Amino acid sequence: MPHASALTPSAPFFGRHAERYRLSTPHTPRAPKIARDFLVTLIGVQHPALIEPGTLCMSEVVTNAIRHTRSPRIVIEVSIGDERVLVRVHDNRPCPLPAPKQPPHEEFEHGRGLVLVEAHAARRGITFFGGFSPRSKAVWFELHKTAETRGAGAIRRADLP
Repeated sequence: MPHASALTPSAPFFGRHAERYRLSTPHTPRAPKIARDFLVTLIGVQHPALIEPGTLCMSEVVTNAIRHTRSPRIVIEVSIGDERVLVRVHDNRPCPLPAPKQPPHEEFEHGRGLVLVEAHAARRGITFFGGFSPRSKAVWFELHKTAETRGAGAIRRADLP
């Protein structure tokens, strides 16, 4: 599975019939639930098999934005295509970079977020905004419908565009 990249998949990647949605939520402990509910509402009918991995990834990425930034607002963008769903979570803190760590001991409650995203998303990455002096970032993940038949959202390299 490819690791983080500097570029977010572009909107045309999903075709001209793609649906795009945006949600802005305050920096609050309720943000992860609001974001999960938003995603379920958007993909529930067209991609029901992506609800479980999607809500897990959404929860982890939004929780990281709440826990590790002071962004007054967290912006969530969802692009839905026939075969793929792309989620971007924007905050105003470009550093430090989120990176998956070695799986922590199973008794630990923290430190597993990006490991879970890595396990359940087809692709994931980070996009920086602001050139050489980044002002913000978007942590993104992509879910593929083709992964529905293989389980947890993992996808073979040959399946990537």
